[in-house]
Amino acid sequence: MGDSVNFRTIVESKHILVVLDLPELDLEHESNLVLNIFPTECTFTAAPYHARIPLSHLVHPGKAYPENIDYEKSAVTFRVPLDCEIKTTNTETPCYPYGFGRLHNGPLLLETSQELKVLPDPCTYNFSQRWELKEVAENHDFNGEHYGMDYIQFTIDKLGLNLDNIPASFKLSEDQSYRIRVIVDEKVRQKEAYSCIEDHQPLLLGLIDILLAIGYDQLTNNNELNEANSHINIHRISATLAYFVEFDCVEQMLRSFYRRSCTYPYYRNKEISLVCAQHVINGITSVDRRTWIQLQLMQAYEAFKTTDCAVLNHFFIKDYIRYVELGLNEEILMLLINDMQKALPDVHQAVLGLVKKKCFKNCLWTS
Repeated sequence: MGDSVNFRTIVESKHILVVLDLPELDLEHESNLVLNIFPTECTFTAAPYHARIPLSHLVHPGKAYPENIDYEKSAVTFRVPLDCEIKTTNTETPCYPYGFGRLHNGPLLLETSQELKVLPDPCTYNFSQRWELKEVAENHDFNGEHYGMDYIQFTIDKLGLNLDNIPASFKLSEDQSYRIRVIVDEKVRQKEAYSCIEDHQPLLLGLIDILLAIGYDQLTNNNELNEANSHINIHRISATLAYFVEFDCVEQMLRSFYRRSCTYPYYRNKEISLVCAQHVINGITSVDRRTWIQLQLMQAYEAFKTTDCAVLNHFFIKDYIRYVELGLNEEILMLLINDMQKALPDVHQAVLGLVKKKCFKNCLWTS
């Protein structure tokens, strides 16, 4: 073995990110990737690779495990803690956390993942700013004429959709079960990040928001993965994925879903949003709710993995897959679903504030 690894380092205020290119390794089957850390360098060994990686700043000695694995590019990212925080200037842009459980910070590392189209730099916005950007974009992007045309067509033939075409049973395939095990094992040494969570509510509201987006895509694509638009639908409809926002309550989350599902998909109608919400409620209240949730998340994982949304698998989908397996709080989840059932009729009838003037009487709402 020789120093054959292509690598790059990225210095942050408290860490150095070490990115290794490992095209000869089967990363989906490799569970023992370890970076050995010394004060001024790191070493990495995994046949056929061996590398010594010099570091520009002093770091804490120890071991680091993968922070991110990009299967498509065969790249592995490790996070190495600095010995002392690098001093920042007063003019430096603040850095805010994002992703599942606010586990991530700093740039999105788009050099190792595909570019996001909506909010490519969430670390530069706090949560209030992200929410404001989301609302402004929805008001700008909503097309009253297109929505009205969809409304009329829906009253005629439901846009050609079969909204009752929902699988009667759900079961993970062998490949899906294997993939879930691999995803969970990637962070086997960091189980406490998923099993020892203090506040489950914002995580669960984000999960429901993502499930609603996945459900809307399934309803409008005949329960099949559409390689052309499934990743776009799921990404754009979910404010969690598009703007890295967090929700304070069920009503806020539902309102966001309604606004976005009436703005961004190819088929837009509040009745589709209602059916989608009811299907999510049915899935989560079923006996096999964990399996149902895992199936939906795997749908998003497959939709994203070879598209410009692949980075979202790392920041949300894979973490939620681990959370469902290791730390899902079903009691709080059921309380939120109960609140969702109560709030749904009012949200469905509510003015959503997307139109500045009446365009189609009785089918559009005004701000």
